[in-house]
Amino acid sequence: MKKYILKKYLVLLLVVGFIPSIASASNIYLETARNTVSVGDTFIVSVKVDTEKTSINTVEGDIVFDSNDKNLVVNDFSLAKSIFSLWPRTPSLSKDGNTISFVGGVPGGFNLDKTILFNIIVEADKEGTIKISPKNMAVYANDGKGTRVPINISGLDIKVSPKSESNASVNEWNSLVSLDKKNPEDFTIVIGKDNTLFEGRKFAFFTAVDNQSGISYYEVSEDGRAPVRSGSMYVLQNQDENSTPSLKVTAYDKAGNKTVSIYKNPGFAIFGFSLNFFIIIIIVVIVWIFYKKIKKNKIKKNVHSNQ
Repeated sequence: MKKYILKKYLVLLLVVGFIPSIASASNIYLETARNTVSVGDTFIVSVKVDTEKTSINTVEGDIVFDSNDKNLVVNDFSLAKSIFSLWPRTPSLSKDGNTISFVGGVPGGFNLDKTILFNIIVEADKEGTIKISPKNMAVYANDGKGTRVPINISGLDIKVSPKSESNASVNEWNSLVSLDKKNPEDFTIVIGKDNTLFEGRKFAFFTAVDNQSGISYYEVSEDGRAPVRSGSMYVLQNQDENSTPSLKVTAYDKAGNKTVSIYKNPGFAIFGFSLNFFIIIIIVVIVWIFYKKIKKNKIKKNVHSNQ
């Protein structure tokens, strides 16, 4: 079910924008404040994109660490200042610790350079050279067709020196988090229901933004119950069609700052659902049609390539 939902959200990102794009190559690259660190230092690597005058709305792929010389530990991820507002797949680390996979995008697309997709918090574990490279990258144009944009990728080499006995280890991440005193931005809770999601059960959707340390997690309290941790989608325990959900959602950032949102029954509703919900359902139907079309085209291409 989760894999099916991810595919739907990805295709949604591909079709919601209709701004023509120019067929030039986008650049995916990695950036850090220092190219030389010491053993024990913790530093931030930003995954960035230059769109090169092309309007895009989705990027997916992997960030790979050289497994021949395992000299690092990935401690965390941060979506602070990310251009993406939707994450079909938030950055996640493979079991062997060598690969980070992600799928993200933004409805309406963007055409910007030096834009942050997400940040990786890395700790240098031993001497050597940390080699990080984007792999299997795909960038999609904001043209309503899901057109793949040509891309250039650039890796990053970071030299790790021996630990200095006279100087304490540097932790860029802790320094950033300690300066974050602001709460996440206000956000809205939307209640929805669709037969293809969560076996047709009602669910809540919400997404908060924090541009300093990034969102860490959500807590949801339903009908006064004890709060439970959640992602940005929460399946309601009370599935009564005639009742109005009582929801309290708290968004926490990495520094522990929090913002609370209370679900409010929409003033205008059809069969108990807001107008925004029906707009979402219409988009989902359109998305599914486009997804089937894209899948069909891929099958045709594979058949031709095997002949």
